[in-house]
Amino acid sequence: MSFRLPLVAAFVLTQLPLAAQDAPDAGPGIVVTAERKTPAEELVLPPDHIITVVIDGTPLRLLVTADASGPAAIDPRIVVRLGWGATFQTHWDYGNGDVLKSAGTLRIADFGDRKATLPVMWSFGLPTMLADGMIGIHNLPYKRIVMPLAAPVGEQTVQRFPLQRFAGQRAMRVGTEIDADGRRLKAIFATDYTDNVVTAPTANWLATRFDGGFMPGSEGKLRMRFGVERRTRMMRLARPLELGDLLIDRFAVRLADYGKARNVGEAGENDPRFDPNEIVVSERKPRGRVDMLTRIGRNQIAHCSTLTYDLENNEIRLACGTPPAS
Repeated sequence: MSFRLPLVAAFVLTQLPLAAQDAPDAGPGIVVTAERKTPAEELVLPPDHIITVVIDGTPLRLLVTADASGPAAIDPRIVVRLGWGATFQTHWDYGNGDVLKSAGTLRIADFGDRKATLPVMWSFGLPTMLADGMIGIHNLPYKRIVMPLAAPVGEQTVQRFPLQRFAGQRAMRVGTEIDADGRRLKAIFATDYTDNVVTAPTANWLATRFDGGFMPGSEGKLRMRFGVERRTRMMRLARPLELGDLLIDRFAVRLADYGKARNVGEAGENDPRFDPNEIVVSERKPRGRVDMLTRIGRNQIAHCSTLTYDLENNEIRLACGTPPAS
């Protein structure tokens, strides 16, 4: 059986033989304090979002992020040490000809207060430099997951977004959607990334509709799962995307993986498009084959204190202070 995911990164799985904004009523699980007792069906993550899970008697430190689709990804050196054998294979397509082969199996994972069957996978590269592996929100056996982001500053407003499950069970990610001039843009809160991230085709699509351009001197590099790296440049939109109170106007654009960002253009010094006192009418022709996916990084929600995934009620809650001036 195979599953094919057209998003980034996509994978094919082959079975081997054998086997909207509310007032400060935050509801449960929004403000994390040492005094509050954690309900049985809620997991409150530590500040670094790394949990310890015991598999085959070995404690593994796993980084929790909503951007980790598919099975939990484990350091291949640990897999060798534990002698795991593969019962399925995955092929992850990162674009630019980088199709990464992984293997996987099912293990019983002890989360401390409960055990659950957990799909795990491994490849040649390290899933993350921060822990023994990486696990997605969808793989946690809890109804509600609370991610502390920062100490709350001032009055906190709780915004509520519909929780969407993207792709199939084997490649699932959870996030929400942004209305981008009538098109639905998938949005993942990627708390392990610093900046908002899009692919080159999506950058073309956004830049030619929301009047964007590359910012000078903004070259960078992005490290993804399994050690895959991409060059990036920062793009700014004159007309921001809106997700509740969040005005999203800056993106690190992954260059030359799923195409080239040749339609983004440049943002000049003192560009009038980004002057709030100027009204500029764009005459650019909309372009771009789009994967309709963006990752929202930590800088975008730096003024927020907690991010809660309510899987039972299909809701994401984001508790934030006053947004910074742009």
